[in-house]
Amino acid sequence: MRNPLIRPRALVAAGAAVALALTAAACGDSGESDADLTWWHIQNQDPLMSTWQEFADDFEAEHDLTIDVQPIENQAFKDRMGTAAQSGDVPDIFHTWGGGVLAEQVEAGLVQDLTGKLDCIDQINPIALEPYTIDGKLYGMPFDAGVVGFWYNMDLFAQAGIDQPPATWTEFLSAVEALKAADITPIALAGADKWPGHYYWTYLAMRTVGLDGLESAAAAGDFSAEGFVQAGQMVADLAALEPFQPGFESAVYGEADGQSAIMGEGLAAMELMGQWAPQAQRDNSGTDGPENLGFFPFPTVEGGVGTTTEWLGGGNGYAVAADAPDEALDFLCNFMEPENYSRAITEGNLTPVAADPASVAPELNEDSQKVVDALAGATGTQLYLDQAYPPAIGGVINDATEGLLLGQLTPEDFVAMVNEAWAAEG
Repeated sequence: MRNPLIRPRALVAAGAAVALALTAAACGDSGESDADLTWWHIQNQDPLMSTWQEFADDFEAEHDLTIDVQPIENQAFKDRMGTAAQSGDVPDIFHTWGGGVLAEQVEAGLVQDLTGKLDCIDQINPIALEPYTIDGKLYGMPFDAGVVGFWYNMDLFAQAGIDQPPATWTEFLSAVEALKAADITPIALAGADKWPGHYYWTYLAMRTVGLDGLESAAAAGDFSAEGFVQAGQMVADLAALEPFQPGFESAVYGEADGQSAIMGEGLAAMELMGQWAPQAQRDNSGTDGPENLGFFPFPTVEGGVGTTTEWLGGGNGYAVAADAPDEALDFLCNFMEPENYSRAITEGNLTPVAADPASVAPELNEDSQKVVDALAGATGTQLYLDQAYPPAIGGVINDATEGLLLGQLTPEDFVAMVNEAWAAEG
């Protein structure tokens, strides 16, 4: 099997994706249910939780079958899906972000080859299919795409005397210090979930060694280059400034007192997060979110080769169990029915992956447009490392980044852990 590191170079406006899934074993339909179809998804907050349920209800009525719909919180889904995959009893339809985790599922025979089986495939931008394509075959269908950047409260920036978003890492650290001086928490972070923290090391590595350097390191299984050590040191330097909210170590992303809620309530100035952030801020805080929410790319690193047009990114899609019934494929295409997909985009602030975005989203909201504009100007993308790489390696990167943030590991320790994980992977 080819190296599962997926890095599409050219992303076009209003469509492109990158992303995740989980572990491996055999396959099944999550035998805990007597329903005709089982569906696990991560839209566990309204409005999309209810919208997804209505899609299932309508499909049930039209096809005279039953669907066991299970909305699961992001991290809980990863844990639960990993256990299910290891037991060989996975749901018929389940969330996936593509990449190396999906590649391992394919190799284990868990996932159905969708090549030529989806009648709706022509409605999807071909670029958006790349993260779900392995060895030339399609194993997932995307419904959303986007990039990770800094979402920031412009009012809090103004209170701290910050006139414009930082363009370099040095300027970023200065902004953190200015916010602290103004008694404003600079950054909201879900330390307990780990995956939000790994964005920092990943982006800093992208800025120091560039996408080519990152790809070469993954191909060789060797992250010993100085740029990776430098990235770890910069994470440690940031953590030493104590920029995160009190108790960030135990905070999760999607709960009432978690990272997204803190941003939504205006209790922190910024968060490094994907295209779903504005909606999550509203959902988890129970507010309308910051009135003036801005977005800026991860800064450049002086002397590094990476640029602000190279984005860490990801999207959302669905995979189908290898032995799922044909109705599962029909259900996927039900998402792409213009009426349904347009509703999902509007209610969930999704970034469309449609081949003709204007047909389903003639006018995007302001937050979604910011992501579309970023995609339009992208010169390269990198899938989240905890999904681009095999799960054993991605998990080590998450754990090691947590160690850097907590001051428990040195940058050299980080590199050693990642190299050891690659060596063990063989």
